[in-house]
Amino acid sequence: MNHLSRYIIASVIALTTINFPAPVPAQTTLAIRGGLSRATMSGIEDLEDTALKARTGLSIGASATIPIQDNFSLRLDGGYVQKGYSAEATGLEANLFLDYIELSGLGAVNLTPSGSPASAHLLIGPSFAFKTGCEASATVSLGGETSNVSESCGDNVRGIDLGITGGVGAEMAVSEQMSLSVDLRYTLGLLSVDATGDDDIKNRNLTLQVGVGFPIGE
Repeated sequence: MNHLSRYIIASVIALTTINFPAPVPAQTTLAIRGGLSRATMSGIEDLEDTALKARTGLSIGASATIPIQDNFSLRLDGGYVQKGYSAEATGLEANLFLDYIELSGLGAVNLTPSGSPASAHLLIGPSFAFKTGCEASATVSLGGETSNVSESCGDNVRGIDLGITGGVGAEMAVSEQMSLSVDLRYTLGLLSVDATGDDDIKNRNLTLQVGVGFPIGE
């Protein structure tokens, strides 16, 4: 037997003796999640000579994943997310900063075999958001002079928002008591944020979150 054959056999034996983390059993999992939000709005780009820019903010919260069937779970999410937009035109920069508490109920479809220590899944479902803060600001530059205006949005912005959320995620068990996950989700707002009815402007939001999960119960 040559040296290469001996090396391959020894490597296989070594790999079989490694204790990989056991998969987390099919049970309810509580997770803490945090990451970044990249938000824009539809309707703004319809304004002539206006360049729309995304707002990058925070997205933090918690979730509970409840197994329903072998490859399907219900995931209940709640957390704080920053949305809004920035727009630039000649001599003008306008910002709308919106803060929400957002709740969602998502169906999670597992794409990997049951019992795997790592899994990938699809997410889709409705979301419901409560506005907790809103600030509108503008910077105007004319004739070499610059002026800044900032104020609360008041009742001009709707206090609630409905949406549809979809995304993908991956989860890996690091022990029987803990798992790590990453999610990429997109939320499509269904209601205009303009409470006055003058404009049809809706939230568009992409979030990237990492999480630490802990299974509970039997």
